[in-house]
Amino acid sequence: MNKSLFNLTDFQSFNNIPKYLLILFGVFLIFSLLNYVYISNYAKHYLASQLNELPYNKVALLLGTSPRSQKNRPNPYFIKRIQAAKRLLENRKIDLIIVSGDNRTVAYNEPKYMRDYLEALGVASSTIISDYAGRRTLDSVLRVQKIFEQNNVTIVSQEYHNERAIFLARKNGIEAIGFNAEDIKKEDFESSLIYFLTKSKNIIREILARDLATLDWLLGKQPEILGEIVDIR
Repeated sequence: MNKSLFNLTDFQSFNNIPKYLLILFGVFLIFSLLNYVYISNYAKHYLASQLNELPYNKVALLLGTSPRSQKNRPNPYFIKRIQAAKRLLENRKIDLIIVSGDNRTVAYNEPKYMRDYLEALGVASSTIISDYAGRRTLDSVLRVQKIFEQNNVTIVSQEYHNERAIFLARKNGIEAIGFNAEDIKKEDFESSLIYFLTKSKNIIREILARDLATLDWLLGKQPEILGEIVDIR
């Protein structure tokens, strides 16, 4: 009798698992959406899309991404970020560009790709500083202060990415502003479907990245790699 009751209880508990999982997913989704909106609202006061809205900072932090898409086509996110950083330099809103990105393997080197593209556009090599340890946005942002000793910086990326970078910077005591590179358009892709899929993928990834950014801030997460101070005065 007792054995039968025990088995029945186990069975009922097992049947409740999908309900509990659904509740957990609902809580996670609500938190993620609220967190997404919070970071956007927090950062919007420190972002600009027009040059005349920006004050001068000595250094711009250009956040890395791959120059090619998964189908080995030019990545419009990459190109537009490079162009935005060049505009800052040309209009004397900055003096130097720190190109920061992932370089954890020999075959993949975001800072080199950014430097090469900038130089191909006519940007002087002397105005470009490479940071090869920007494996994550958190690392790139915090290393500006800890390695390059800059507490005032203009971050360059697309608006959605800038919002998260500004959040991380200012929550860690860095006086950062953001210059929004142009977002991607349908015309940047060979079909509307690819454009839609690319945007959708990036929205989902950004939602999860913002959850991680908030967790990193709450836990006081530091860059994975530090190193010696680089004097760029």
